[in-house]
Amino acid sequence: MEKKLVKVVPGILDIEDPEADLQEALFSLEEETLLKLDRNEATVTPSPMVYEALTKSLDRLSLNRQPDNRSRKLRRKLAHYSGVNFDNISCFANTTIAVDTIARTYLQPGLDALVGWPCENSIADYIGATGARIIFSKHENSFEPKVEEFAAGMTSKTRLIYLANPNGISGSILTESEIVFLLSYAENAMVVVDESYFEFCGVTVSELLSKYPNLAVLRTFSKAFALASMDAAYLMTDERNLKYINRLGCNKAPNTLAQVAAESAIDDLRYTASFVRIVNESKKMLFENLVRMGYNFRITSANFFLLRVKDPDSLVETLTRNNIFVNNLLDYPGYENQIRITIGTLSQTGVLIDILARQSDTQTLGKSLKTSAIRLKEPLRPIEESLVK
Repeated sequence: MEKKLVKVVPGILDIEDPEADLQEALFSLEEETLLKLDRNEATVTPSPMVYEALTKSLDRLSLNRQPDNRSRKLRRKLAHYSGVNFDNISCFANTTIAVDTIARTYLQPGLDALVGWPCENSIADYIGATGARIIFSKHENSFEPKVEEFAAGMTSKTRLIYLANPNGISGSILTESEIVFLLSYAENAMVVVDESYFEFCGVTVSELLSKYPNLAVLRTFSKAFALASMDAAYLMTDERNLKYINRLGCNKAPNTLAQVAAESAIDDLRYTASFVRIVNESKKMLFENLVRMGYNFRITSANFFLLRVKDPDSLVETLTRNNIFVNNLLDYPGYENQIRITIGTLSQTGVLIDILARQSDTQTLGKSLKTSAIRLKEPLRPIEESLVK
């Protein structure tokens, strides 16, 4: 008689199995032949100071001991970097673990979570696994969402609102005044603003933390700081919120070496600022060439752009054959013909442009559609300079 498996909860049944084929293909390639532009990770290695600090740490740290689950040294550096009080910061192994912890602190079956759409699938999965109902915000134009459209998705049971600013799929940004409106309107809900791309765009609402106890700001070291393989994330919110969030979160801190890497990355902000500057130069290079080739595209204020083409599957296959991996957005309604591509160095961008040029005759949508979709958002303030003040 066949034995039955233990029944899993509905929140897990709603999550699709992770795709392993792409990851297996990626890790079978030599790193120097690979151009990974699918997850918006940095396309350069971290600061040399990170490697130096890790090497020294391996000589003196006791790796048999648990890491500092309060990330005290890292939080002191983050307080100086962000201008937020030490007691208002908590560190996590990555952003999804941070979101999972926040969601489990505020949600349960019978409550609602409002999630800004489009949203990375992993984030929605973690929130949905709590058993709470997810309501995705509805927008007439997801590239230019209105805060009133977010508010329209709220119910009396809404306890958590998650929005990425900039959005990690569309690149759209809400202004500070719009987020203030949402914070005031949703005073009974925790509003989590994911600022994973802060270093690229310079947009933040961290100054609002002292005024709004229902605000939480989330950032990561996996993007501009080039630490995706040794990630760390940090949450900034009222310390009274952290009293409860940390009941789960303190067991989900970055490991010892990840904390060392993050601390060293903060010590070399000039390196990060230099990379941000290079990405902005690549944006200009992309803009000039994609216009010339007749592509329909949108360059965001983060470190990626969207390319709308006739046959995304064919273009993705062509790029993959050249060991360039990008993100086909076919799983997102309204984005079926769009590809999200991470922006890297000038030389990396040049390689990408060469292939896109060879595909332009079959992939462009025509000049009549080109200009209406072109958006080049420069950083709202000189982030390179603000990083090294």
